[in-house]
Amino acid sequence: MSAEDIAARKILVNIHDRDFQQYSVSHRIYCVPVDYEEEERLLKQHDVIQRLFGDRLYFPPIEYPEKVLECGYGRGYWALAMAETFEDSEVTAIDIYPAEVPEAPENLECEIWDLNRALTPSFPANTYNLIHCQFVSPGIHRNRWQNFVRDLRRLSKRGGWVQMAEYYYNFQSDAGLLTQDHALRQWGDAYRSAMEIEHRDPRVGHRLGQMMADAGLVDVRSIKYDLPIGPWSSDLRLQSIGEDNLENIGEMLDSHAIWPFTQRLGWTPEQVEALTDRARTEAGDMRFKLYIPVYVAWGRKP
Repeated sequence: MSAEDIAARKILVNIHDRDFQQYSVSHRIYCVPVDYEEEERLLKQHDVIQRLFGDRLYFPPIEYPEKVLECGYGRGYWALAMAETFEDSEVTAIDIYPAEVPEAPENLECEIWDLNRALTPSFPANTYNLIHCQFVSPGIHRNRWQNFVRDLRRLSKRGGWVQMAEYYYNFQSDAGLLTQDHALRQWGDAYRSAMEIEHRDPRVGHRLGQMMADAGLVDVRSIKYDLPIGPWSSDLRLQSIGEDNLENIGEMLDSHAIWPFTQRLGWTPEQVEALTDRARTEAGDMRFKLYIPVYVAWGRKP
């Protein structure tokens, strides 16, 4: 990619007081802010998810992944952790937005790529020990998913692993108190409707394991986590995770809604703010015992 193209990908546009990548918005690829607020949220999310996964960076039984690919690196927190943990590995991270990773070690390389485009032959087949892809459903066309997973299989070396994780944006109450009258349920309904208008699949997490098997991966495992929102759990570890996740979700309600709700559902910014404010208040009410489902799956190339 030329220097001019890279510079073009860094151009921002302000929409309702949030900064978006102009290229993504113009091409309707990934319409979530790329500003400082979202950067801070992604750091909180990285910490919460790693703790939810038992302080693991990955699940597959790989002792030392020599070559690693991350698809959709965001601000690079996972890729950076991998590069620092496995100093002799080669970590490649790709994303539609060229976010700079401060103090990136020499074994971490970041590249610009639209995951809706075929990954081969631009990236070498039969190469990677581990491919990681997490929370990219807002940016991938629903008709792209099966070929995307096939691409990941092609890029994996024999015996290499693919790991994927996605939210299901449907807030749940462990106490059974959440109804259609509540703002969190209304937010989830509106978000899924907007994503479907954008030809995205907000329910793709359910199908990760099956798509891996259909793509020819073996030893596929899939786990559903109920990620708590707030410190309501009797389990002390989940209580701590939930307390920190409350901030992540509170900020996600804003960042994931402002563009799709205004540009696809025709809401005013004031309507979006009113709903997200109510939803945040509900999220902080421990009587609901709220959680958001997280699906993670991994499989091996035979």
